[in-house]
Amino acid sequence: MNTAISKMKYALLGLFAVASLTAVGYEWWFVWPAEKCEEKQAWWDPKDHQCLTPLPIWNWTKRKPGSIPPAKP
Repeated sequence: MNTAISKMKYALLGLFAVASLTAVGYEWWFVWPAEKCEEKQAWWDPKDHQCLTPLPIWNWTKRKPGSIPPAKP
């Protein structure tokens, strides 16, 4: 009986250690990089684990936001 309790104690301790490492690994791999990326005001891509910088359209068109192009006669 005593050996069964000892085996169960170690099994549960091992299960707890694996669950704890899994939780920390999930935080390290998914949550912490996403939080750092959002602090930089960037976009987090969970598929590729990349922090991406948004590019506004006026960088390409060289027009100021809110400006309307002149109408052609």
